[in-house]
Amino acid sequence: MPTASRPPRPTVTGPARLRRSLPPRERTDGRHRLGRPWRGRAKEHDRRALSDALHLLEGGPCAVCRERDAFAARWLSYFVIETHTEEGTRARVEAAAGFCPAHTRRLLADAAASWLMPQVHDLALAGWTRLLDVPDARRARCPCCVAGDDATERASETLLRAFGHARIRDAVHRGALCLPHLAAPATRTPRAYALPLADAAAALLEEGRYDLPRLAGTDEDAQARSVLLGRIDPLLPVEEERQRRSVTSRWRMDADLGCCPLCLAEHRAARRLLTWAATTDHGPPSGEESVPCARHLHELAAVDGPNTAAILAGSRDQWDARFGRFRRLLDEGGKRRADAGPHLSSAPRCRACEEERTAGRRQAALLTAQLHDPVRADEYTRTHGICLRHAVNWRGAREDPVHAVLAGRTALLRWEIDEVLRKQNWRTRHEIEGAERQVVRRAPTLLDGRVYAGLPAPPRDVAPAPSDDVPKSQAPHARRKSWSST
Repeated sequence: MPTASRPPRPTVTGPARLRRSLPPRERTDGRHRLGRPWRGRAKEHDRRALSDALHLLEGGPCAVCRERDAFAARWLSYFVIETHTEEGTRARVEAAAGFCPAHTRRLLADAAASWLMPQVHDLALAGWTRLLDVPDARRARCPCCVAGDDATERASETLLRAFGHARIRDAVHRGALCLPHLAAPATRTPRAYALPLADAAAALLEEGRYDLPRLAGTDEDAQARSVLLGRIDPLLPVEEERQRRSVTSRWRMDADLGCCPLCLAEHRAARRLLTWAATTDHGPPSGEESVPCARHLHELAAVDGPNTAAILAGSRDQWDARFGRFRRLLDEGGKRRADAGPHLSSAPRCRACEEERTAGRRQAALLTAQLHDPVRADEYTRTHGICLRHAVNWRGAREDPVHAVLAGRTALLRWEIDEVLRKQNWRTRHEIEGAERQVVRRAPTLLDGRVYAGLPAPPRDVAPAPSDDVPKSQAPHARRKSWSST
């Protein structure tokens, strides 16, 4: 009599994955004390977990941020060297319409990856075209960001598996993790682990230190964004003068810059708010302006105004209040304990993010109003137009000038990318390289204007350089593989 086959085990992700990664003695809610020795074969697993955790903590704080950034850098390096030829990887990049702005900037700044950028832009253009043609299509996440998040999850699991050892707990109490990476596992682990993590955060906050990496984690893209956002500063007084003159005058200034006007409005509004908050003569702002998100906190610190230290102190006080209430809810028990995790993970609203969204909506409304004037509509046909990221959510009719300009510029971009890819073949080495070679640097303004902070492509002497700790890709090996695949 045939036996029924056993159904496959479901894949465990998220909080359940973290819980299963803990030792069996710690899966319950605090019934076993930390540090209880394992027996039998579990001792070998215990020693291995301790060794992995100590290796993770060797480089200094924050161990999870460092592992995330290192793994993302390795993913990009392998993509340039080898995996760009794999169909699965190419499909993931196309589904995500390219990479996120941060990782696109990383590839653009890497001279060893310049030969590969036409292929990256080709995949990004194909992804954006699919999102435009298929109304229900959804954009996938940047594959490099996904790899970094997976590394973050694995690093947290590694530390939690060895958290019962005093050496690991002491390292965490001494500041081995930033506050965001202390909060994330504390909301998804049993009380026996959540309480020591909350105590470690309280110990760090009691020291009175509120340096940026401790409050917001590391951000390897912060320097590149600082260079790009610095190009917006000269435009702020010009915008004020044009805005006092007339709305049309300001619109003409934005349209003549040769970039997406909606992306420019978003970055300009956030830059103006952060510059005002850091340099205003009326003292540091209070309320929501004093607690930006991690990305905008790094951008505000780059302004380095007289109020920057006070805003960082305000962010430190906000973390202190969140962890304090989290600890009280855990101690109360019962139904109140279920509210502890959501409270700690719910960050306050970032005013700079709200300014970006509002400025983008208002600029889109102004564009719609300008198109009702035939003269302004004709002027728009000779401008850069909006980028594909904003075109996906554009609500205008297909016959309006926005779609007409976008169709023309997209078709020209497609031809330039195809021409560059064609001339990369060995059989075309006798042909002259024309101006289409510059499409590598110009394409992001049409694909996703956030890459250059809403501005045109910067000159080569202003382009941000990659960090020194990023491994360089071996372009010659990758290029030979590309030739062999053509």
